[in-house]
Amino acid sequence: MNTKPIKVFLDSSVIIAGLASAKGGSREILNLAELGFLVPVISEEVVREVTRNVERKLPDCLAHYYQLFRLLPFIMVEPSEESLAQAKELINHHDSRILASALSSRADWLISLDKHFLSLDNEELSIKIGSPGDFVQSLDI
Repeated sequence: MNTKPIKVFLDSSVIIAGLASAKGGSREILNLAELGFLVPVISEEVVREVTRNVERKLPDCLAHYYQLFRLLPFIMVEPSEESLAQAKELINHHDSRILASALSSRADWLISLDKHFLSLDNEELSIKIGSPGDFVQSLDI
């Protein structure tokens, strides 16, 4: 694996899936971030989505959710106006702030389980987009 940590923007779907299951690619992403192999990046929108969904659908995971934010070295980013304009041309309004934040973060990857992100053309973006499984398979381990 690279010695330099990989900067990854995590969509809320990955964090929620990682909290909900002890196995799978999403949990592996969170584990790699905890071990320092990844630099996890998120935005306020991601935090709001995760909080809302965990409280509503996974209340038994709340303690683990709060612990996750104490353990992981999350970097918070906000979208630039330029990234927001670009994202609004590529994806629906709801997801445009997430994509714009990922672009603004200058992360290596946007990792998501959302088909709206996964169907985007990586060629026209400055970031690789993939599922947790895509990302884990791309690693040199």
